[in-house]
Amino acid sequence: MYPKPIKNFVDRFSKLPSVGPRQAARLAFWLLNQPKTYRSELKKALEDLEKETKTCPQCFFVIDGSASFDKVHGSTSLTINKEDKSLTIKNDGNKCGFCDNPSRDQKTICVVEKETDLATIEKSGVYNGLYHVLGGLFSALDTAVPKNLRLPELIVRIQEHKKNKTAEEVILALSPTHEGDLTVHYLERALKPLKIKITRLGRGLPYGADVEFADAETLSGALEGRKEIK
Repeated sequence: MYPKPIKNFVDRFSKLPSVGPRQAARLAFWLLNQPKTYRSELKKALEDLEKETKTCPQCFFVIDGSASFDKVHGSTSLTINKEDKSLTIKNDGNKCGFCDNPSRDQKTICVVEKETDLATIEKSGVYNGLYHVLGGLFSALDTAVPKNLRLPELIVRIQEHKKNKTAEEVILALSPTHEGDLTVHYLERALKPLKIKITRLGRGLPYGADVEFADAETLSGALEGRKEIK
């Protein structure tokens, strides 16, 4: 029914979260009716997303691509816009503004599924420790360990912190879903030999909720009510 360029667009955009083929088709026709300058700006934004972003080698949060990883240390800054709560992180060293900030609590590492979960927790202002972006969750339909799960990196990181006598607690800030529960159980077994305190967010978050969409009050209650996994 649709021309080949529209079909190609729909095939690719329907893979985006919460976007199905019908919504992707609507987007395609909406874009065709926009000024050419807007489509050019959108194209550039997509190109910049790939070219001008980098991943922190320690926590795996995404930072400005202008950051240089050639230096051992660099100046970093983290600002939160008080009006819209937008988060801005700049770095010219080898770590992001969280990992390279000595004023943050070095004794706790908060493990999150994805970058947007990290941003939600940080903007709430209820946590001041370090982070680790896991990169995914176990699937209820597939028992295999996800290839993109950054568990080996987390283990190495905890071991390094323990050598420096800084690591005391790992907070598993994963959404209270079936997939989140499966991942927590797996992480519990994998991290137990490291002999570090492991906690999980309290049930301030209702079952099935997503950390990304939790408000500050809910996150505060969940963090304060976190329970140790023994």
